[in-house]
Amino acid sequence: MSVSTRLTSVWRLYSIAAVLLLSLLNIPACDANPNCTYLRIPLSATASNEVFPIPVGLNYSNPAAISALVQTIIGDAFTPYPLIPTTFTGIIAARYCEPEVTVANRSDVVQLFMSGVTENNLYWFGLGYPTGFDGDMYSTVDYASKQGYPTLAIDRIGVGNSTHPDPILQQQLNLEEAVSHELVLMLKAGTAVPGKTFNRVIFVGHSYGSVLGNAQATNHPGDISAFILTGYGVSGIPVAVDLPQTVPFPAELYSPRFAGFPPGYLVTSSEVGRRGYLWGRPGSFDPNIFLMDYNDEDVVGLGELLSIEGGLKEAPSSTAPVFIVTGDADDVFCLAATCGDGPSSPQAQACTLFPKAEVCEYFIPVGTGHMISLHYSAQTSFQKYHAFLASVGF
Repeated sequence: MSVSTRLTSVWRLYSIAAVLLLSLLNIPACDANPNCTYLRIPLSATASNEVFPIPVGLNYSNPAAISALVQTIIGDAFTPYPLIPTTFTGIIAARYCEPEVTVANRSDVVQLFMSGVTENNLYWFGLGYPTGFDGDMYSTVDYASKQGYPTLAIDRIGVGNSTHPDPILQQQLNLEEAVSHELVLMLKAGTAVPGKTFNRVIFVGHSYGSVLGNAQATNHPGDISAFILTGYGVSGIPVAVDLPQTVPFPAELYSPRFAGFPPGYLVTSSEVGRRGYLWGRPGSFDPNIFLMDYNDEDVVGLGELLSIEGGLKEAPSSTAPVFIVTGDADDVFCLAATCGDGPSSPQAQACTLFPKAEVCEYFIPVGTGHMISLHYSAQTSFQKYHAFLASVGF
């Protein structure tokens, strides 16, 4: 036997022994996935919700009537509506994931993922768990895991497996922000994830979830150590202007999946409208991931649509760094899907809502629509926001 053959045999034996040792020690291999645990977190929160002027006898099955109501309320954002103390008591469903690699200065940090309307925690996994569309290509959680970040992806109240409150009186931005605040307190106290206490929370939002982040920076500026706000802009008016194309429709009448839901829970019932509203230019996304998103969409509470503008306010005391990712073909926060670039862009204008932020930067993926994590540009967006986090000490 030659020396090279003997060395090859020894190396093979060593490799086999190493693999066996790693498996015995339960150390993940380099291509391992994050280790995720499904949680049901009991939580109670109280806030002052708005009493909106819902017309008597509103026909929830009339998309034009629903769209007109949303446009009226958002377009009249300066009208003060009566406030009423409102409480949520229920369950927040979530997936907590331990990262597949260990990075010492990130073990006390958790990325808290907050989805947009008609989406649940699966948005952050590329629409599927344990494997998303095209593997991990569109999984924000997987990318964060490879950088050593623990993550908590939740179902907001009213979506997924979380408790479904009244979709108008309770499911509003003010109460949802209070729920997020309580959840952050629990993460820091060690009562949200069994056996885990986090000193720092990075808020990662998408769409309505990003607006919730804005509200949390305004109302509870000490909660969050850094904000990543995706699919986000400075005004909710475009949200209302282009809403009719989605043909909002009662979820209960749309699919057996939502049997028993009150009429205030809605879906986007038009495939063409949803594509135009939430997705980018042709060629910027896989048509099959769009179909998966459309067929598996979750719900939106009418109260969320009516209250969204209230979250887009200046956060005068928040010093946490902010990174914004909104595509230049985002039809939700940019009228006519022309987000543009530079100081006049909605992304740059959104930075003005955080005047005391340590730093506010933005990235505009070309051709990308509202569903930031589900376009071909997803991996670039993930890389940009994690590079930003590293640059500010995370």
